[in-house]
Amino acid sequence: MRYVLVMLGSLVGLVIVAWLLLYLLISVGCIYPANYAEQKINEAYDTILRADKVTAEMIPALCDYVIFSENGEKIGGDLSEQYEQIAWNVAKYGNASGKYFYKVIVRENEYVVLQYRLTPQYHSAFLREHFIGPQNVMIIMSVIGAVAIIIIPSIRFGKRIKKQMQPVLDAIRQIKDQNLEYETSCSGIKEFDDCLSAIDDMRDALRESLEKQWKTEQEKKQQMSALAHDIKTPLTIVRGNAELLSETELTTEQKKNITYVLNGTTQIQSYVKQLIDVTKSWNCNDVTYTTVRLEDFFADIKEQALGLVEIYHQKIDWKAEQSDKKVTIAYDPMFRAVMNVIQNAVEHTKENGIIYIDAKEQDDRLTFIVEDSGSGFTKEALLHGTEQFFMDDTSRNGKAHYGIGLFFAKTVAEKYGGGIKLSSSENTGGARVEIFFLSSQETS
Repeated sequence: MRYVLVMLGSLVGLVIVAWLLLYLLISVGCIYPANYAEQKINEAYDTILRADKVTAEMIPALCDYVIFSENGEKIGGDLSEQYEQIAWNVAKYGNASGKYFYKVIVRENEYVVLQYRLTPQYHSAFLREHFIGPQNVMIIMSVIGAVAIIIIPSIRFGKRIKKQMQPVLDAIRQIKDQNLEYETSCSGIKEFDDCLSAIDDMRDALRESLEKQWKTEQEKKQQMSALAHDIKTPLTIVRGNAELLSETELTTEQKKNITYVLNGTTQIQSYVKQLIDVTKSWNCNDVTYTTVRLEDFFADIKEQALGLVEIYHQKIDWKAEQSDKKVTIAYDPMFRAVMNVIQNAVEHTKENGIIYIDAKEQDDRLTFIVEDSGSGFTKEALLHGTEQFFMDDTSRNGKAHYGIGLFFAKTVAEKYGGGIKLSSSENTGGARVEIFFLSSQETS
């Protein structure tokens, strides 16, 4: 409202100033008023009417004239030829049109027609001839003044609005920077203050939501940690009994199976420990880097995978390059990440199915491609399969999963400069998972 009132007041003031300026110029004699010629004609009317002969000295200022005989013949005057016919029509019929006005003085045997304008005129004949009229000058000045009045207050208004909007921008910036404890200030504009109030309500709701989410995450981690600790007891029993069995007389096949059981329980114990660590942090900060022969690393994974598929009565089609290269890697998390991918493939492949594993190293990049012969990923699993706690129970074999394996594999891969890609296998029609890491390489 202040902006509107200032704008209207300024425009009204401009009109008043323009008219006062015009009045002042008229008062000092610089400009003749609009009816000046008409006044002078009235003053000179009787003189012209009774004169024996009309001369130019009798004609009032700001007027042009022409004298016609009774039959329309021009007798004298200084009126421009282009207006003579109009002047005769006025004298004879009283008709006229255009920007000029006419006054007819009927004398004996002749007509005196005076042409004049009802607009302000300069006192100076030079200005009247060579410059635009005062009325047009006032219009132009008024337009320029009106434009200035619109622009200048609008700029000042914009700056003030920007200043008063700063508390809103500050509140948005604080939320963007994840600071939900900031203090808001009033802007002085009702609409902006309403917006700030809405932002405060949103901030409080967001803070409450984040606190609930944090508590939920903490509860999940506590439950996972408790579950991991509970698994330790039956796992210790399994391992202890397997070790006892290994000390008895067994056939070769039984010894081989016991070895798989012991290796599996050792691996499960490692996973349980990792699960406990995961409930504290997914960052895997405490990692020991180890320099190993690439071929040995591949062999360890192959051996563990063979033991895994043996339990599910499956087979492995293993392909890996033979190399004496040495690489410096985070052995334990990388090993577990690859085994999580293989475990995922094994669980989704039917009995007597084949798991295809391709292991290779190129340009300091370790890559493992695992393809199963199951039903493959659903569209939703392709988008969210590596997210924590994602469970696609309706896909593949329909087995229950807890959404940790591929998420952990992705976390480890990304931590060590790599990544994980989910797709459909063109070879088997099942699922295809490619996981890769960056390594530091040495020549043996």
